[in-house]
Amino acid sequence: MQLIKFYVFLLGITFSVGSIYSMKPIRNYSCVPSDFGILYRQVSFETNDGLHLKGWFYPAQDTVGIANNLVGRMMVVSDSLKPKIREYSCSAGKSPTIVICDSDAGNMGFFIFYAYHYFTKGYNVFTFDWRGFGESDTWNIVEDNLCCMEFLADYTAAIDFVKSQPEVDSGKIGLIGSSTGAYLSFAMIASRDDISAYIGKGIITSFEDIIANLHKITPDRKTMATPNYPKELLPLQSASRVKTPVFLIVGEEDKVTPVWMSEKVYEKLNGPKELWIVPGAEYKGEKSPEIITYPEFFVRTLVFYDKYLK
Repeated sequence: MQLIKFYVFLLGITFSVGSIYSMKPIRNYSCVPSDFGILYRQVSFETNDGLHLKGWFYPAQDTVGIANNLVGRMMVVSDSLKPKIREYSCSAGKSPTIVICDSDAGNMGFFIFYAYHYFTKGYNVFTFDWRGFGESDTWNIVEDNLCCMEFLADYTAAIDFVKSQPEVDSGKIGLIGSSTGAYLSFAMIASRDDISAYIGKGIITSFEDIIANLHKITPDRKTMATPNYPKELLPLQSASRVKTPVFLIVGEEDKVTPVWMSEKVYEKLNGPKELWIVPGAEYKGEKSPEIITYPEFFVRTLVFYDKYLK
């Protein structure tokens, strides 16, 4: 267990790319799932404005053939440690599927460890990169904007693509996102009725609240709201309309997306809901909720998904 925690610690450090709420895309993948012996498909799908985005589809699978001791330990796997590449196969029929949403920095390569905890428990997993991130089509990224309004189109295209895949039970789709990915995922459940479960870590209430908070933390930075972003899809304004089961997670010591933000959104929700305030946890890094409580974080999120997706 201590060895696993060490792997996760290193992963947590890697997740801390970029500044707080600053868009920092990384175009190259330091590793791909096959570096660990994981079965997956590299896919490309198109947005409604004609861009092509990159995604990885992981079928539900057991741990046979996977270099389990390497997953999460390192982002770059030396050739001498890489398992033999396995031919893609899927014989489990249609399974519930979890979409893991990118945040505002890095790319989907940083979420292989997340995916591992779900595709080895009976779920398909899908990760994808926003426009301008990873190997998705290029896009002008304004670093000081909270996000791109066009990410909503990217996310919509990703979900529609997932639902069309032969391995997917289209009536059992779950979303999970952290920080920027949390409120973008929330926008999906606020605007669609085909998502069965949502998990958000470090959610915001509104752009006004997060910008005011960020200016206190980093007064020299010019963080700006996303132009033309539909405010009616922000968590505090849309929460009362959401019917999808929601699980909010926030660190007790989170200074960026503090507990009161999650509590305000939670109070507005009228559907099935859970809130976990993680003792001693911070926003990200070695004291983020998934690191400080590992493996409890994945156990609790799986219990939630099992309840609403299985």
